Amino acid sequence: MMALNRKQQKELVIKMHEDGKTYRDIAKAARISPRDIGSILKEHYKEPEPEKPKSNRAKAFQMFTDGKDTIEVLQTLDLGYNEVRGYYGEYLTLKNMTEFIDFYRKNQQFIPFLLKVIEKLKNRELFDTEADILINYLSQLHYFDSMKDQLQHEINCLLLKKKVLEDEISGNIL
Repeated sequence: MMALNRKQQKELVIKMHEDGKTYRDIAKAARISPRDIGSILKEHYKEPEPEKPKSNRAKAFQMFTDGKDTIEVLQTLDLGYNEVRGYYGEYLTLKNMTEFIDFYRKNQQFIPFLLKVIEKLKNRELFDTEADILINYLSQLHYFDSMKDQLQHEINCLLLKKKVLEDEISGNIL
């Protein structure tokens, strides 16, 4: 009889055992020791270890990876708002999106406007030159805001001077 490789020996041992052959018969046919037969059969018939249940964090990360949003994660896993928000922040950090998170937190009020601009750019309703002009106008808003503050300060000073002068005039008349 030809020598069998390890895989063929295992297959033969399992088949002969299932056919009701004794260890002695199997050992003789496969040319291996009864101890090796025991190891092969133990490995073949062992129960798979039960899968360790995933944590809520792992489940949430998997759902985010699958494209689910925070509301779906909150509802599916029955978690609180702060817990889901924390998991999502961790997920984005792990995906190296910390700059996006920082931008979002600092500029939440502008997101609807930015989404409209992006949509118009995609639909070719707004062109690069117009977008550049828009950006230029937006950058000038900061200048106008500071100018407005400065003018408001001057107005307040003038109103205060007016009040002082009115008080002096009314004091001289009496």
